[in-house]
Amino acid sequence: MAAGGASLLAAAVFSMLVMSSLGYPRPLCSDCDPQCHANCTAEVKTSCSSYCSGGGGGPREGCRRNILRQCIANGICCSSNGTCTCDCNVVAESGCKGVTDATQLCDPCMRGIFGKCFPTCKKDCNNNCKKKGCHHA
Repeated sequence: MAAGGASLLAAAVFSMLVMSSLGYPRPLCSDCDPQCHANCTAEVKTSCSSYCSGGGGGPREGCRRNILRQCIANGICCSSNGTCTCDCNVVAESGCKGVTDATQLCDPCMRGIFGKCFPTCKKDCNNNCKKKGCHHA
C-alpha cells in the first residue's frame, strides 16, 4: 500500500518535471494546493480502496445481518405465545464482537496517505512552479 502510494506520487512529480524540461509551462504556484489536493485524493482512493469500499458493510455487518435474520426466523428470543426474553439486535451484536471489520482501517489509511502525500507534493510543486506574473518558463 505505502509502496504503491509512493510510486504514484513519484510518477506525478516526475511527469511535472519532465513536462517542464520539455518546454511545457511550469504550473503556477497558486495552482499547487488544488493540484496536490486532487493528486493526493486520487492516491488515497487507489491506496485505501480495499479498506474503504465497504459496499456490503464489511464482515462484521454481514455477520450481524445473518445472526439477526436467524434470530428472527427461528424465534430464538420469542416463544410461540409472543413472550420475548431477549432482543435479537443485542444477540446479533454480541455474536459478532470478535469479527474484525476492515472498514475501521479506512479513515486511518486515508489520513496516513494524504498526510504523507500532500506536504511532499506541495513542496515539490512549490520548488518547480512559477510565480504569477513571471514570464520565464
